Amino acid sequence: MAGQTRRKTVVEAHPFKPLRIAYFSEVYWPKASGVALTVQRTTKAMQARGHKTRVYAPWGELPPGSPDIEGVHRSPGLPLVWDASIHWAFPRRREVLADLAEFRPHIVHLVTEWPMGRTGAWAGRRLGVPMIASAHTDYERYSRIYKAQMTVKPGWAMLRRFYSQAAKVLCPSIPYERHLNSRGVVHTGIWARGVDPADFNPRFRTDEFRRTVGAGPDDLIVTHVGRLAPEKDLNVLADAWERLGRKGRRGAKLVIVGSGLVEDDIRARGLPDSHMTGLLLDQALSEAYASGDIFAFPSSTETFGNCLLEAMSSGLAPIVVGEGGVLDYARDGQNALIVPAHDPAAFAEALSKLLTDHKLRARIRQGALDTAAASGWDSVFDGLLADYRSVVEGWKVWQAA
Repeated sequence: MAGQTRRKTVVEAHPFKPLRIAYFSEVYWPKASGVALTVQRTTKAMQARGHKTRVYAPWGELPPGSPDIEGVHRSPGLPLVWDASIHWAFPRRREVLADLAEFRPHIVHLVTEWPMGRTGAWAGRRLGVPMIASAHTDYERYSRIYKAQMTVKPGWAMLRRFYSQAAKVLCPSIPYERHLNSRGVVHTGIWARGVDPADFNPRFRTDEFRRTVGAGPDDLIVTHVGRLAPEKDLNVLADAWERLGRKGRRGAKLVIVGSGLVEDDIRARGLPDSHMTGLLLDQALSEAYASGDIFAFPSSTETFGNCLLEAMSSGLAPIVVGEGGVLDYARDGQNALIVPAHDPAAFAEALSKLLTDHKLRARIRQGALDTAAASGWDSVFDGLLADYRSVVEGWKVWQAA
């Protein structure tokens, strides 16, 4: 296995017995990013299947009165200067190594590529435990947005070295897997995402939420949910909304759910007929989704697009751009309208179509609901578990050779 030093494994796993799985992630609860929520959901799913998990993550400020989640080892961490929602970890390596040795994992899952992931790779090598990695973020696209193109070449060299330590690198979508392959990371597989209809469902639609954002019984709501960050292309949505004009909006309301770096910039624009809710979680988020009618998702940097699948499951008719991981499941004219990226005029035209054409909106909505209904988490986690077992068994064979 690339990048591995042959050592005696800490434990051996029978293919049908429970596994002990260690996760190393820069983000975890109480953070609300897609990666943090995916790791939290994954650990719960593995525990429900009878496996043991342990998460290694940096400290974050816990909600008042809330204890930490059981089974987490925390490392010191500081919020990033440019984004306080992300904590940069400063792991105490020897302490992490001792804790991991006591946990005796069958496999280490390197969720992120930064200090926690690097510490997980170091500890995994020291203990002779097989490793799997997952890729979540399109750093190359981010570099262009944050004007850091000079980091692309050395960044890929670093990522290739990091990923070489894992037996397999799991990608959330086929488009991003192809991108990794084109950059020299070829030992890849797919770890897609799912949606739980118990959490995101049209039944959460409420008149109370609609009144809160200023929508009447017959008004349509255009909803956006996500981190309000530069890479999410919120300027495209804002420009498109303004292009529609009062007549084009026809009494519709724009509701933006989330928080982040560009939140103040969006507020400062004073978009007409709009409402910003800030960060919403749990049932409040479910109600915000389901109380809308159209989902506006202008981001061109998604490696999957969890928010889009949640919106589909909530009964919204989506508008997305034709780039990134959303193309794994978004189909133009069937379950979404797909427009070119970075094109406010095209986005405004799609908004106008869905605002004025009831039959088109109903057809797209039903297609979206059908897509979500076929995208449950069970098969996703079954596939991930199969990858874990394959790596563990392959490691045992490699050691015995």
